[in-house]
Amino acid sequence: MGLTDIISIDKSVYMDEKQRARLGWIKLYEEVKDAGLVCRRCGISRPTLRKWLQRYQEHGIDGLCDKSRRPHSSPSQKVRKENEVLILTMRKKRHLGAKQISSELFRLHESSCRHQQCRKF
Repeated sequence: MGLTDIISIDKSVYMDEKQRARLGWIKLYEEVKDAGLVCRRCGISRPTLRKWLQRYQEHGIDGLCDKSRRPHSSPSQKVRKENEVLILTMRKKRHLGAKQISSELFRLHESSCRHQQCRKF
């Protein structure tokens, strides 16, 4: 038993139920080499098995954790009231467009506002 075996055993102790189930699917697949059989027995789809097998091969046990489902961006996010005032002021006094307002907000006020949001005003 090598050092890598000990490390993987230690990590498997701290896995939650979902991770243990995914590891079970992968171990069963490695034994029988029949994706259809594994999917029928475990009640999962082939794409699901492929996804977790690929993550396991790339990242080991750590790859069996759920990834965040939070979106990378929130395009319909509301504009804060202080940004709204700044946007309206820049539109009236400086006659700036949406992209210019967005860059000015970031440069001068360290506040981010997408130019699509600046178009609303």
